[in-house]
Amino acid sequence: RWLERQSDGSPMGRFRGVDAPEIDLDAYVASLTPSRARHASHARASASRDAVRVARWLENEKVLLLTFRDAATQRRALGRLSMFIEDPEWRGKIADALPSGARGGVANYSGHNARAREVCAFYAAARREGGCWEDEEAVVEALVRCGALRRNEDGAVEVSESAMGRGGWCEYDGEDGDEESVVPETCVIAVCASGDAREVQDALLHEAMHGLWYARENYASWCYEFYRGDALGDEERAIWVDFLRELRYDVSVREVVVNEFQAYMATERVLFGGDGATANKGKKSGGAIVRAGDALAAMQKKFAAAARDAVPDPPRCGQLTVVWE
Repeated sequence: RWLERQSDGSPMGRFRGVDAPEIDLDAYVASLTPSRARHASHARASASRDAVRVARWLENEKVLLLTFRDAATQRRALGRLSMFIEDPEWRGKIADALPSGARGGVANYSGHNARAREVCAFYAAARREGGCWEDEEAVVEALVRCGALRRNEDGAVEVSESAMGRGGWCEYDGEDGDEESVVPETCVIAVCASGDAREVQDALLHEAMHGLWYARENYASWCYEFYRGDALGDEERAIWVDFLRELRYDVSVREVVVNEFQAYMATERVLFGGDGATANKGKKSGGAIVRAGDALAAMQKKFAAAARDAVPDPPRCGQLTVVWE
């Protein structure tokens, strides 16, 4: 595993500040699925708990795991950020409100993911548009406290030196970067709490694959090569883009298309195959009706066969694994 060193000799993944605890994915799931016996005490404790808590994924230290008091808090904290990054109508812009129903799209999903620099870009844009919401501000403050971000004298935030990818990066401008410049960098992922542990595991496995995309050296580049290579035909890529468009992702952005491709292909067990009419609402489906299930299932088999070598140590949540394990 690649690990760059700071000027003081400490690992680049170790942030200066009040460092976040290291936990594995099973511990994260446990924190989101309180048992019935603990429910009452958990609810009381939640009232005094920080709006957001930060931990580091033990196996991939550049991936930060965010935990919120409840689903509503998470939606307020991350909904507009996800729209800023992935929504076809609001990419690069600050929404006035969170949409509901079919228009909700990425804002309503149970899982979210973003690079630390995208959090900074969103925060800067929101400040220009009148300011962040309280729960959005809480996310930024939590990332500052753990050392992933730092606040400047003018109140703006930027990624701290210890959280940067190798060689740093240009400012986020809402456009695709050079595929060949993809390097490991700090990111955040979050999943809603639920009494159904399998539902949490399902969503988390998907988000963990996004974590690998951002934080693991060469993985995103491998995914780009697979997606544009001979393994897939133009018709198959068109089917995938249509599927993603139905879920209200901005399919004009190459990274959104390929990043979601790898996460769905690695983890999806409901939407692909058969008549494709069943949507897993516990995950990032948004109730979409898939009209090309068999084609998507065939693509998934190709991806899984190739990914066995590209990702020899994929994430798992309890007994739930990626599709090739």
